[in-house]
Amino acid sequence: MKQSLLIFLLIPVLALADTVPIAEIHGSGSVSPYQDQRVTTEGIVTLVHPRSFWIQSASDRVPERREGLQIFTADPAPVAAGDLVRVTGYVNRFRRPDRERDRFVTRLIQPQELQILGSNQPMPPAVRIGKGGLEVPDRLHDDDPTIDPSQSATDFWTWMTGMRVQIGDHVVTGPTNRFGDTWVVSPSDHVGLNAHSVLVAEPDGDHLDRIQISPHPLLESGSPPTALPGDRFQHLAGVVHYSFGGFRLQAQHTLEVLSAERLPEALSPTTALLPGPDRLTVAAYNVQNLDPVIEREDRVNDLDDISDDVGSGRMARLGEHIAVHLAGPDLIALQEVQDNNGAELGEVVAADLTFAALINAVVAAGGPSYDFIDLVPKRGREGGQPGGNIRSGYLYNPERVRLVVDRSERFTHVAFEGSRAPVLATFEFNGHRLTLINNHFSSKGGSSPLFGEGERIVGRAEARRNQAAAVRELMVERGAWNDDGHWIVLGDFNDHWFSEPLDILKGEAETGLINLIETRPRNERWTYIFRGTGQAIDHILTTPQLAARAEFEVVHINARRADQAADHEPVLARFHLPIAGSGTR
Repeated sequence: MKQSLLIFLLIPVLALADTVPIAEIHGSGSVSPYQDQRVTTEGIVTLVHPRSFWIQSASDRVPERREGLQIFTADPAPVAAGDLVRVTGYVNRFRRPDRERDRFVTRLIQPQELQILGSNQPMPPAVRIGKGGLEVPDRLHDDDPTIDPSQSATDFWTWMTGMRVQIGDHVVTGPTNRFGDTWVVSPSDHVGLNAHSVLVAEPDGDHLDRIQISPHPLLESGSPPTALPGDRFQHLAGVVHYSFGGFRLQAQHTLEVLSAERLPEALSPTTALLPGPDRLTVAAYNVQNLDPVIEREDRVNDLDDISDDVGSGRMARLGEHIAVHLAGPDLIALQEVQDNNGAELGEVVAADLTFAALINAVVAAGGPSYDFIDLVPKRGREGGQPGGNIRSGYLYNPERVRLVVDRSERFTHVAFEGSRAPVLATFEFNGHRLTLINNHFSSKGGSSPLFGEGERIVGRAEARRNQAAAVRELMVERGAWNDDGHWIVLGDFNDHWFSEPLDILKGEAETGLINLIETRPRNERWTYIFRGTGQAIDHILTTPQLAARAEFEVVHINARRADQAADHEPVLARFHLPIAGSGTR
């Protein structure tokens, strides 16, 4: 051992004759030429996980080939970052068996021989990414089997996997999630990055240069700080790792965030769209599995389903949102209202206590005393959290609007089997009749990852297309465009304003709907932040005559915050509707 160490230290640029350089193990494509073969290689340990460590070829130059490799040990390995090691094992192409749409990662398994040839060695230089370094291509995939970092974003990150990289000035585009992950992007002239540091989704690109930063798994729990949009990382180095469908920059040390100046009013805005004698206000708000109880451990499907929306203050904050930040809308279409015992499994389906708790919270915050509409679904038929029986429903201010009682219904259609049925309700305001359809379309569960294997799949897209078509058919059958009233289609559609389901819903010509979010500038069209990207998935659409009298706003009170009351932003519209007969329909 001492002799091999002495030889290496005296002539560090030479590898022993029977070693295979890491770059040769990878080869030029996605499958190693040494697949399933036993090899010996060397490198500097750059990152240590509980069951793996990563090595990179020892060098004083920025790598020009794929020089990083994961060593899977199953048990903790007696190595530390900076060790120079020589390891023998089998080349393996791996992905988790429960993640069949993920990409494969080349790694070394069953390490039978592991020699530490030296400690506290200089780390290989990190590849600089972004401004002043290598740029991520704006193409997701390419057909060339060669892994070329200049050809596509997938090749770029595959080439970087296992190697040290560094980034300079990058801005945070979404709050750190519960796993400690944070998404950042270079702020330089970035299309889609708005004044609030939210990277807004566009129809012609995926913002492939955004980078997922993950904390080191061996750091003490809670040590990664919570970053918010607008915060900056001035410098960060780490090792690129692929897992759960994404490439991530695994930090080697505690993350150090240089916070930007946060404006409190930017995180807690209040709408300027106030109700008035001839102004009707209508909102849609997904309140995220809201219920009034603490679930009992022995009655839930999973312990993670237990919540305390009242004791945590979440119910009170939602009440404040409605009363203060939304200025007490006349009509509110709610989604994800759970039954009276939340996620507990059993016979309970009614949600009157949930609605009552929210109304009380609104009143406590100075808002109206609403009435509610809860058309109870069949138990276990709406999807969502097991036992929760989530549904869509309404709050309405009886001092401002009149409910047309015999016009409320749940829309049953085959397109909504296993999903939330739309709820129709008709109201009168100043002599005008308005029919609302409150929607919560199927989620995108089952989508393939952005950096996945094979053709990209958007989960349940067919279901959402069918649901959009069913709602349109309903409106056509009811003569919505020939009606002497107005129609509003709103809620959580789980899809972008530029998506096919929304296009189907909008339709064309005489039977068209206007999506009010499209009246806003493109970089303001977002209601939800997912993996560092702002997405518009909550919408209010109206028949054209009503759209001509509309003002619209997304009230950003949740998505950029660490302490969210819900994971969606509410959307709000105000309609100019003078007393009927005064010159307006």
